[in-house]
Amino acid sequence: MRRGFSLVEVVVSLAILSVGLLAAMRVFPMGLRASQRSERSSRAVMAAQRTIESLKLKPWSELVDGATSVTDGPYTITVRVAAPAVEELSDPSRLKAVDVVVVWEEDGRPRRATFVTHLVQPA
Repeated sequence: MRRGFSLVEVVVSLAILSVGLLAAMRVFPMGLRASQRSERSSRAVMAAQRTIESLKLKPWSELVDGATSVTDGPYTITVRVAAPAVEELSDPSRLKAVDVVVVWEEDGRPRRATFVTHLVQPA
C-alpha cells in the first residue's frame, strides 16, 4: 500500500503557505519604515546633545542672548539662549536658559524635537 499526499492536500497546503508568506512580506516594509523613523529621531537627539555639549564648552562671555540656526544634513538646529524665566533666583546673571530645537522632514511632514537646559556660570 502506497501512502502519499493527494492533489487537494498539496493545493491546500500551498495556499496556506502562500498566505503566510504574503502576510510576512507585508510586515517587513512596515518594520523597515519604523526602523528608519527611529534612526532619524535618534540622530536628531544626538545632534541636539552635541549642540548642548558644545555650548557647555564655550566661555561664558560667548553665551549671548539670542537665537541662531544651523543646518546639519537633513536637520535644522535652532539654539535660543536667554535669561531664565524664574524670578526667585538670587543671582540670575549666572544662569542661562538654553532651548535647542531640531527640525527635520519625515514622510512629507515636519518633525520637531525640543530640548531645554540651563547653564550656570562657573564660579
